[in-house]
Amino acid sequence: MKYQHVWKRVSAMVLAGILAGTMTACGGQTADESETAQQAQTDEASDKEYQVGVIVKTTASEYWSYVVAGAEAAAEDLGNVDAQIYGATADTDYEGQLNLAETILTSGTKQAIAIAPLNSGMAETVLSQATIPVLAVDTNFEGAETFIGTAHEDAAYLGGQYVAEQIGQGGKVVILANIQGESTSEARVSGYKRALEEGGCEIVEILYTDGVGDKAVNVMEGALQTHPDMDAVVCCADDVALGAARAIEAAGRQDDGIIVCGFDGISSGVQAVVDGKISCTVAQDPYNMGYQAVESMIDAINGEELPEFIDTGCQIITPDNAQEYLDKLNSLV
Repeated sequence: MKYQHVWKRVSAMVLAGILAGTMTACGGQTADESETAQQAQTDEASDKEYQVGVIVKTTASEYWSYVVAGAEAAAEDLGNVDAQIYGATADTDYEGQLNLAETILTSGTKQAIAIAPLNSGMAETVLSQATIPVLAVDTNFEGAETFIGTAHEDAAYLGGQYVAEQIGQGGKVVILANIQGESTSEARVSGYKRALEEGGCEIVEILYTDGVGDKAVNVMEGALQTHPDMDAVVCCADDVALGAARAIEAAGRQDDGIIVCGFDGISSGVQAVVDGKISCTVAQDPYNMGYQAVESMIDAINGEELPEFIDTGCQIITPDNAQEYLDKLNSLV
């Protein structure tokens, strides 16, 4: 099956329904997790030919709502697919997500699952005994039938190249990463480092923010004091970039020309590029990830051999193309 962009097919009503459904299906480490696990355990088979599950990292973010929208759209287009969506309430709920995956596998209600693991090593351990196809979405892990997503290091490399061109050789850069040790964040850090070093820039510090905007504000405040001569900050998430921009503004340095690069290309990040609050962002295609995940699960169920990697693409969003890309995102909502 070949994916085709169908952005215009998703209306506000569809996305609202998706988000409402996933919030019911999501779970944390407390009562929410119990409710999610119970739902996963008691999912009743529909009359659809194919029963599949998609486990995202969290349903509490704009980025993952696009993945959900793509998965739901694929199931609707195919017509004979029941795609259930699950997710934790936070990017750090490792145990909650793994308990959810275990429950789904134990229930025996799904013919295939696609998961965006919060921790690749933990996911590999839990899913290694699965008797159904297991696909990786957004973040890869050993043993997945295929990885559907962005080549994170290569994508960050493009962002690093753009920043290096803006600040020139000798420019000083701070990297704001997400969760230390998390494979996706570390891959992005590697891509940024490679491009910036090739461009003759100096990476003065790598700091971790857990991918949380409010924490990024505090981390960036400290970085501005430690490195008052920084020329740029490259971030592993748009929320982090927005937090960095807030810190720069609060310090009265918004006119100092500090380049701020985000990553993900969610609407708030792209709007910030349009408004001049950040300089650029590396946009993934999460809608395509969700769509491809459902299509690929059906292919796997039918015995088709999947490629090792399905690249869903990326692009650099700058002031030159930000409004056009924002209009595209807004067509989803």
